Amino acid sequence: MEQAYHTDPLITVRELEVTYITNDGDFQAVKRVSFDIGKGEIFGLAGESGCGKSTIAFAINRLHKPPAMITHGQITFDGRDLLTLSEPQMAAVRWKDIAMVFQSAMNSLNPVLPLHEQFADVMRHHLGYSNVQARARAEKLMDLVNIPRERLNEYPHQFSGGMRQRLVIAIALSLNPKLIIMDEPTTALDVVVQREILQQIFQLQKEFGFSVLFITHDLALMSQLCDRIAVMRHGEIVEVNIARQIRNAPQHPYTRQLWDSFPNIHQSTRQITISEEIPA
Repeated sequence: MEQAYHTDPLITVRELEVTYITNDGDFQAVKRVSFDIGKGEIFGLAGESGCGKSTIAFAINRLHKPPAMITHGQITFDGRDLLTLSEPQMAAVRWKDIAMVFQSAMNSLNPVLPLHEQFADVMRHHLGYSNVQARARAEKLMDLVNIPRERLNEYPHQFSGGMRQRLVIAIALSLNPKLIIMDEPTTALDVVVQREILQQIFQLQKEFGFSVLFITHDLALMSQLCDRIAVMRHGEIVEVNIARQIRNAPQHPYTRQLWDSFPNIHQSTRQITISEEIPA
């Protein structure tokens, strides 16, 4: 179907195909997907588990390991095709230009290192900062996510789940990236903490102007945060539109079924049917 594109894209994905090579045959997890993300835009990627959302995120950062392979397509970021870069060139792009908050991010911090070391590692590698410079930068980032800067000497287990989530977001902001990929950033958090973190993401994005690829299965949550939303199913994008249109006038039957699956306090009984099963 025809896609809705942004007029001033930061990243352009065209005809992306990711295939898993297995003994039982090749499986296309992402099937010729195309979209773009504008400068300063929050772009949502929604869909059921297993539809290929995280696979796309890993493809943009070129983090796939065998048996996964990018078998077709182009990913143009800030004028460069990421798929043509050497690994050292791509390593320079990660974190500095494209940062990623991984799924279950609050458990991705190193449990045996204090927080200041985990901030410093990123800044030493990409910016050549000294420990003193890295500490000063980390303190400012702690202020941004509303965590006392004196807690930099503590370890991840000393923080709550919501605080660890904010710490990972702060580390992702360390190098002022142009794009932050957030893969299910609020999974396993209660709804109150979830809302606090999303509000903070929104405020930080408005302050610093970075673009966001926001990945989740929660379409209602996404519609409150994103400028545009792409809906995925079975490795394909079935609909792309501005968030208001996706919410109020979805065009694809699957998008309408996703909305219908949310509880409605005005109806005592509902019957939700989503045709076909998810592929193996």
